Amino acid sequence: MDSSIGELLLSGAKLMLIGMGIVYLFLALLVWVIGLNSKLLQRFSPEPLPQLAHPAPPAQPVGDGDGNEAEIVAVISAAIHRHLNN
Repeated sequence: MDSSIGELLLSGAKLMLIGMGIVYLFLALLVWVIGLNSKLLQRFSPEPLPQLAHPAPPAQPVGDGDGNEAEIVAVISAAIHRHLNN
């Protein structure tokens, strides 16, 4: 074992700095590519649609309106009761 602890630590520090530098450069390249992609998409994207002057009408309540909500509640309750008793 002809390597001293100091030489091993120095070698490890060099390797760490090289690795961190490569990662930093890759991340910087990634940020640059994403920024370029954003600029290209803004240039070639279609114009946004104009806003409507009046709001959309309110949504209608769900249901068929023939008054069978009580029957639906009874069927669902029976199904839950049967499921819990099995």
